Amino acid sequence: MDNTLRRTTLPDDSLALAENRADREHSLLALQELELRAGSPAPGRDAQWLAQVIHALDALETMLVTQYENSDDDDSILSAILRDQPRLHHRVVQLGRDYRDLHEAVSRLHTQLEASPPDKIHFAVVREQLDCLATDLRYQRAREADLIYEAFNVDLGAGD
Repeated sequence: MDNTLRRTTLPDDSLALAENRADREHSLLALQELELRAGSPAPGRDAQWLAQVIHALDALETMLVTQYENSDDDDSILSAILRDQPRLHHRVVQLGRDYRDLHEAVSRLHTQLEASPPDKIHFAVVREQLDCLATDLRYQRAREADLIYEAFNVDLGAGD
């Protein structure tokens, strides 16, 4: 008798996977734009630099909201994992919490920067805060990719 668990498969062209990939790509592009703007020269261009950073931060915040909402949808890849892979329930739930927390951190920084006069901004401090957010987002993306791979490409009975 074959006692291995069958792998749950999701075709590469599925709508849920395509939507997840698109969301991840859009949030990565928004992050890269933010990093580009934050890394541009700031001294003597305080107001322009701040406006560009805020605009890019707004785009990232919007993409994170979209990604979170799409991942919470019943037809999403993460919802499929919840339905088909109960052993991964905790990790999916934690991923959702972490996305929410990341969005809240981006939103707080966005609000803080909008309320700050350009001549009172400490560019190095803002860049450090943005770097921490970028690191968190990249780590989150990697954990999500690992989770999706584990859910749909691993034969759990292979080593038994």
